[in-house]
Amino acid sequence: MAAGKGENKGDLPTDSLHPDVTFAQPDVPAIHDGGYIPVDMHFHTIHTDGLVKIPALLSKVRALRIGCAVTDHNEISGAVHACRERGELSIIPGIEVSAVDGPHILLYFYSPRDLEDYFIRHIQERRSDSPWLLTKLTTAEVFDTAEGYACIRVPAHPYGYLIFNGGLAKCIEKGYLDRELYGKCEAVEGICANMTHGENLRAIALAHHLKLPVTGGTDGHLLSDLGTAVTCARAESPEEFLDEIRKGHARIIGTEKHLSAKLFTAAVISARFMPWFFPSLKIHCSSAAGRARHFILKKRY
Repeated sequence: MAAGKGENKGDLPTDSLHPDVTFAQPDVPAIHDGGYIPVDMHFHTIHTDGLVKIPALLSKVRALRIGCAVTDHNEISGAVHACRERGELSIIPGIEVSAVDGPHILLYFYSPRDLEDYFIRHIQERRSDSPWLLTKLTTAEVFDTAEGYACIRVPAHPYGYLIFNGGLAKCIEKGYLDRELYGKCEAVEGICANMTHGENLRAIALAHHLKLPVTGGTDGHLLSDLGTAVTCARAESPEEFLDEIRKGHARIIGTEKHLSAKLFTAAVISARFMPWFFPSLKIHCSSAAGRARHFILKKRY
């Protein structure tokens, strides 16, 4: 039986920053002892820019006694494969959609069938020449196309990345996008292990300001990343787990990666994008030019 918000939450550690957030290495046995299931809610596989094959992922998930949301970039083949083979494991069908105007949006579906339907109808034919990097959908369109499905819409790393518009909050605060988009979010990624501690603190403060639940995940691309940031809820199925997030009953526990590990991951991701080097370069240049135009017009007026 899942606990109601505020019930029995003292059996997991907490930070004074936010009652649902703990910055620490997840203690999986203690999490299970409290009746919670820990799930890494943001993970990439070899089906896009990660290095992890699905059998290896499922084996590691089983060994760690955690769950995982497979959220490849603009692609679902890894998530569908994992869901088909998951057995007793908590595997959540997901996708990370890269909007043409910058933000990345995590979509968590209640069923693999709905994920497949959404992908075929709205994503498959709207990917760019560098398919893992970008779709042709705006952020508003990503939110709107997912609205008719049983899913949870969550902005990934809302204040990242350093030189890219990969976060919804970053784009809104810089004036690129409208604040009304916050109204389409159903939770906020509060701990993303690939972000800095400061960026995660800002994301958690944003969730608190918007009165939205928080989620946590690694944004992992390597097997060693798995499980260092998790979302915890009392649930007996992936569907119940998503319900607990939606109701605000979940907790997040995790730590950020060290800079050296982030640099290594960046090198791995760059290598995976080599087949689309020139389309990717064109996209980045176009994005930079758009930001420059916006900055010049903003200064002028």
